[in-house]
Amino acid sequence: MNYYSENIAPDSFTGAIFALEGISDACVVLNGPTGCKFYHSAISDSQFLRTASYNPLEFIEGFYFGQPRVPSTYLDGNDYVFGGGEKIANILRTVVKKGYALIAVINSPGAALIGDDLSRFLEEEVKDIPCFSMENTGFSGSFGLGYQNAIIGAMKAIGLRSTGLTSEGEAKKKTVNLLGLCIYQKYYDQNYLTLKNLLGLCDIEVIAAPGAGDDTAALRRMAEAALNVIVYPEYGRMIAEFLHKEYGMPCLCPEEGPPMGFDAASSFVRQVCEALGADPGKALELIDRARARAYLYLSRFSSLLGLPKGTLFSLKAEASTAYALTKWLCGYLGMIPAAISVLPESDTEFTEKLRIFLTGIHYQETLQKSIIETTTHILLGDGNTVAELKLYGQRFCGIEIMLPVLGYLDITEKTIFGGQGALFLLEQILNGLRFVIP
Repeated sequence: MNYYSENIAPDSFTGAIFALEGISDACVVLNGPTGCKFYHSAISDSQFLRTASYNPLEFIEGFYFGQPRVPSTYLDGNDYVFGGGEKIANILRTVVKKGYALIAVINSPGAALIGDDLSRFLEEEVKDIPCFSMENTGFSGSFGLGYQNAIIGAMKAIGLRSTGLTSEGEAKKKTVNLLGLCIYQKYYDQNYLTLKNLLGLCDIEVIAAPGAGDDTAALRRMAEAALNVIVYPEYGRMIAEFLHKEYGMPCLCPEEGPPMGFDAASSFVRQVCEALGADPGKALELIDRARARAYLYLSRFSSLLGLPKGTLFSLKAEASTAYALTKWLCGYLGMIPAAISVLPESDTEFTEKLRIFLTGIHYQETLQKSIIETTTHILLGDGNTVAELKLYGQRFCGIEIMLPVLGYLDITEKTIFGGQGALFLLEQILNGLRFVIP
């Protein structure tokens, strides 16, 4: 059966925009019609606040259309015939006055067919500011492809320096970069802070996480790090390969995936510490304290009915996320997978790990099973999928772990990483089951 309410998956164009909007002092200039601008500008501003207040009347100048982010050349029919060179030059003259440290011009898929020489306009209009253009972002390529190509383009444009290296030319010991974090991820900022805090307890410094709110100054220091840690392989492997090729930097992709759940979080810390010769003791103690707190509430919640053991869950996410969460939900909480849908661009290594795990517990048929056609008690995924399942009359609890969301304003700081992230997810699961299970 065809379900016409399913998500339209974000592609490489969207990935490139959000990658660069995740650099705090960078500006994305969109060469395209206004219809390509509004969603990207709205999500960038809601996910990553750059200003303390917002007044649409402050952005009534040309190219902004009442939004503070992603100014657009608003191409029309004539521009597609005769070219949009004049608009590109004018928008660049406007943007250079705003004090950005990096400017990137990105063609919309349609604008890429016009053939305007973006590099020439940048050379003529942008002086003494790092800049680059993306003539096309991969057209129908994946979000991860566009995201990583844009981050690599930004690193090339600003130039990575190595002034932090030791006198022997070696990288600073116990320093890392975190690869694969993005402002288009749910709770990305607190996830980043959680990793900083956990690694800080191990005396490990995080130099930068490109695309997750750091500025160009932080990105320039990335070559100083002793290790690149791939948090999400779907959005970090290409970047790690680039840094290894250009700067000889080693990388680590933790075996258990992103640090979601107590075991994956502990494994993440142990592997990074082992690679850098650091002591994981304090960070592991913090995770264990969260695990002990979880036990107190789980033991009381499950005392009568044994829940959440035996309840059904469905999951939609990248393979790395799906693997980490599935192992935690099945192994720690004793829940049963009903349907697990991995995104098309998922990492092949973690897709295979997930398949092997599900086969080992005799639930291999749940992989890529239709979430909409499968009964469940708990659904972890994006807001649109939660709404879609509600539309078809299912009784369940939906937990948003990725974008797009239903619009709930997250004012209190939240994370799904580390011990606190496991407690947050556990809180939502247990409270959800109270209203789902009669």
